[in-house]
Amino acid sequence: MGDLFLAWRNVWRNPRRSILTMLAVAFSAMLLVFMLSFQFGSYEDMINASVKLNTGHLQVQANGYIDKKEMRKVVPDPKTVIAAIEKLPGITGISPRGEAFALAAGASRTRGVMVMGVDPAREKEVSTLPGQIRKGEYLKKGDHSVAVVGTLLAQRLHVSPGEELTLLGQGRDGSVAATVVTVKGIYRAGIDAFDRSTLQIPLSDFDDVFAMRGAVHSVVVAADRLRTADRAKKTARTLPALAGLSVLGWEEIMPGLKQSIQMDLVSGGIMYLVLII
Repeated sequence: MGDLFLAWRNVWRNPRRSILTMLAVAFSAMLLVFMLSFQFGSYEDMINASVKLNTGHLQVQANGYIDKKEMRKVVPDPKTVIAAIEKLPGITGISPRGEAFALAAGASRTRGVMVMGVDPAREKEVSTLPGQIRKGEYLKKGDHSVAVVGTLLAQRLHVSPGEELTLLGQGRDGSVAATVVTVKGIYRAGIDAFDRSTLQIPLSDFDDVFAMRGAVHSVVVAADRLRTADRAKKTARTLPALAGLSVLGWEEIMPGLKQSIQMDLVSGGIMYLVLII
């Protein structure tokens, strides 16, 4: 008790110094809490913005498809998968997709592209891309033989809405996949690599052209929050309807984003350590 009293007397021996010291400690602690909260909040916003553009919070794929995108690695019964995942809490949207590499030829130029088959009605639930149309319109339910194209790809192929593109690729069964589509819209996602190399066509057309027989390459899932997505991923991996398939979170779909966040955390940690000292 005597030591405590002596310590208290020493603290207030120089009141000005003690008050300044306490204010400095309080300010540093408050600044540290604010910066940490701001940093982790910005990460969540960054992740949500990225996943809502194209990838979704979760994806259901065939085993190994994330490492090597082969046409034959498919989700054979997407309707059963969708019905099972829709029952999970916090799920805001589900959309099946097909993907295939092909040559796209305009009137004077040809480029290699990623052709994505999407369900126009469901795609709006998992992606913000339908709202990024700069010219023309996005795909609608019932559309056939039309496509929406990235801005940079449209520039390279010299095409505008209303003009035709010829697509040539390989079907799931090894057959030649060829079709002619009319450009219905041009989108700008804001990611050059995506705008330069992708186009979307209705999933029904993709199924016919690439001989998918009802199968898809991925089922994209959107959730209301990242925590909800993590819980849904763990639950989905135990569902009998998804046996033999991979359920991937955003960290596995976009490892580059995860690495960027980890690097930022390391640099931020050094700064926080200096502030604490």
